[in-house]
Amino acid sequence: MAKATRRATDKTKTATTTKTQQKPLTPFVKPPSVLQPFLDSLSPEDVYLIHIDSHRPRFKKQLFIVPVLLNFAISLVLTFRIYHGAFVYPALFAAVLGYTTSMSVNVSALTWGEFIRIILRRTMIFTVDYLLFTLFLPWPIRFIRGPVHWRWKIGFRPREIVVRRSRRTWREKLARNRWIYEDEATVRDKVVPAVSPQRLQKSGFVLVDADWDLDYAAMVRAHALVDLTRRGEGIQLDEFRTAVLVHTDDDGWLIWRVEDEEKKEGRDKLLAFRRKLASIGKEDLFFRWVELIQFESTQPGGFTPERQRKAMREAKQLFESEGVDFAQFWRDVGGMEGNLIDLD
Repeated sequence: MAKATRRATDKTKTATTTKTQQKPLTPFVKPPSVLQPFLDSLSPEDVYLIHIDSHRPRFKKQLFIVPVLLNFAISLVLTFRIYHGAFVYPALFAAVLGYTTSMSVNVSALTWGEFIRIILRRTMIFTVDYLLFTLFLPWPIRFIRGPVHWRWKIGFRPREIVVRRSRRTWREKLARNRWIYEDEATVRDKVVPAVSPQRLQKSGFVLVDADWDLDYAAMVRAHALVDLTRRGEGIQLDEFRTAVLVHTDDDGWLIWRVEDEEKKEGRDKLLAFRRKLASIGKEDLFFRWVELIQFESTQPGGFTPERQRKAMREAKQLFESEGVDFAQFWRDVGGMEGNLIDLD
């Protein structure tokens, strides 16, 4: 009996090992245990993107003012309609029940034209109010429960955690447990563009699109965990650097550290950049180029697209003054962060 049990156990282990070995390679790995308190609060059905928004608090406040004003205007219109309706709808309802009110109509004293005009006018009022409250009332409610609650809890910080979750329209079509291994189209078209450096140059509040929505509750919880580090608990802010989070039945939560891969790729290209310049006796150009990039990237406001273009133009002039075709050289080494910036 014991031998049979051991044989069955061995077969199970072998099957599990074989199953694991048969899985295709993927950038997703088990997340660090320190992230578990945050992961426990997420829905296993969704795909999540996390990163750190380093835009200035003043800029974030300016972005936030626009939806505040819009939702305030919508609330004013709805409040006016409620105030107006308090005088119209009770009287109208009472008139329907047979009581004499300001909305009562003596049909026998009206012409057909007057009667039709009254019907059309009241139908228009009902239609407008119905559309207002069904289409626009959810806006300020969602805004208060989402962005306002989020800002009330965390304020405007120099470094903020941004959590995005997949929209149901495409997430429900994913083959659970398999898509991260087999569905290259989804990774290429939905995930990678959403975590590209160009995309993350925007502040987190404006990253809502057809594929991803902000998870305000998750962002509040994430910052609450980070704030606990003041007492020696919680999660360090850097653990929320750019990554993709996915849940599977076999392995639980998995993480793809996109930012770490980008940094490694950037270091490799930087070394290739230096080696190629050294091979043509121009290694000093590498250090002058590094100084140029560092100067522009440390200016107030960060390394904006405008500063990137300026740095690339100055680098082009610097290289060509030394007889090096910068555009061709840049293509030969595969470019780096600026490989999408126009060099002309």
